[in-house]
Amino acid sequence: MDDTRQAEDLVKRLAAAIRARALYAATHPIVNRTVDSLSGAFDVQFRQVTSLSMGFLGDDVIVGRTRLKNSAALSGLVRQFRDQQIEKITFSREMGKESLRNFVSVVAERDTRPLPERLAAAGIRGVGVGVIATDEPEPADIGVMAAKQVYNVAVNAAQALWGSAEAGEEPDPKAAREIIDTLAKAVGQDRTSMIALTSLKGHDAYTFTHMVNVSLLTMAQARALGISGPMLREFGLAGLMHDVGKVKTPKEVLTKPDRLTNEEMTIMKRHVIDGAQILRRTPEMPALASVVAFEHHLKQDLSGYPEHIGTRELNLCTMLVSISDVFDALRTKRVYRDGLPADRVRAMLAEQSGTAFQPTLLRRFISLMGLFPVGTLVRLKAGHVAVVTAEHASDPFRPQVKVVLDPRGARVEHPWLVNTVDRGADGQYPYAVLEAVNGSDYGLDPLALMVS
Repeated sequence: MDDTRQAEDLVKRLAAAIRARALYAATHPIVNRTVDSLSGAFDVQFRQVTSLSMGFLGDDVIVGRTRLKNSAALSGLVRQFRDQQIEKITFSREMGKESLRNFVSVVAERDTRPLPERLAAAGIRGVGVGVIATDEPEPADIGVMAAKQVYNVAVNAAQALWGSAEAGEEPDPKAAREIIDTLAKAVGQDRTSMIALTSLKGHDAYTFTHMVNVSLLTMAQARALGISGPMLREFGLAGLMHDVGKVKTPKEVLTKPDRLTNEEMTIMKRHVIDGAQILRRTPEMPALASVVAFEHHLKQDLSGYPEHIGTRELNLCTMLVSISDVFDALRTKRVYRDGLPADRVRAMLAEQSGTAFQPTLLRRFISLMGLFPVGTLVRLKAGHVAVVTAEHASDPFRPQVKVVLDPRGARVEHPWLVNTVDRGADGQYPYAVLEAVNGSDYGLDPLALMVS
């Protein structure tokens, strides 16, 4: 039995056991039979892993690394956990059949208390419940300057990869993996600094910074969903190579400062097919990369392009890359327009929730990025302009900032740090953030401001 069938069999058996326990007493033969069957399915999984996560995203179920298509057999279980605001359940090998039986009974209860509270009260071991998030501890930050070095090396390497593909050669998968290994490690060590760097590049090297930005943002999303190790790197590699088909797009179309004609748009759309073909022909390139290259302009409702492809389920990585791709493109300065402030970009993404983007994934991405990400320039209530240097998880509306311009727009001789969460003597927030602003409007480089 392949991984998908095993995963689907496990979820169906879990749903059957919970349904049986909701109808019958704990000692009823039907309950015993369904729990025994479920325990056997877990035993099969635990021959390969010591723990197994089951995530619920919208109408979909993700078991380990396997995403299951929504079906009538799964919808009831998905709805039940969604109603209880449960995004992730982790089962470990130490659980045992008795804890599994008790877990099924607790889930089947008609009780309004939070499920984690009820599981703890029942003393159930080997089962963890909560929101989807990485289980890895956060190491110490590497700092903005070290992150910048990693970022610049990755951009230069991306440029070399692009150049080889543009010359008609196959992209070097070893070189691509080296980029991803470095970026994945950096994201794990200091996600905040790495994400901050994705917003600090102009249009001069847009193609290569965009490759790296999409890879970083995709890995940050995937890591927050509990994806790690080789699979995390495959997601990052797919993000890095998603636009490689544009090496075959004529330069006059790719860099045209005006709206594309219908004919030019047809040429532009071809890059998803070209990219999939390039990656499919490249030895040692994971199949996921060509899938994402082909799908990344398809929306949740399957509009977008390529057109007329029939019914299909978009890959999870495709959905993450699509969010990263549009987010980075909208906020980055291009030859034909300025980048948009992060709050405007978030609003534009939210308008397409459910049509272009999977709502749960988009909501989690916006939460991951924060309201005012590190490196964002903001205008304060007192009239100053400042750069965000740290976020407060407890109050994302009130970050720590470094004040760089006074209310008249003049540079501050000695920039100072302000915690906008601090109240004044009158109980108000004198340095509250009003809005995000564009650095180009003030001739400011946020990175230089952060490290000065």
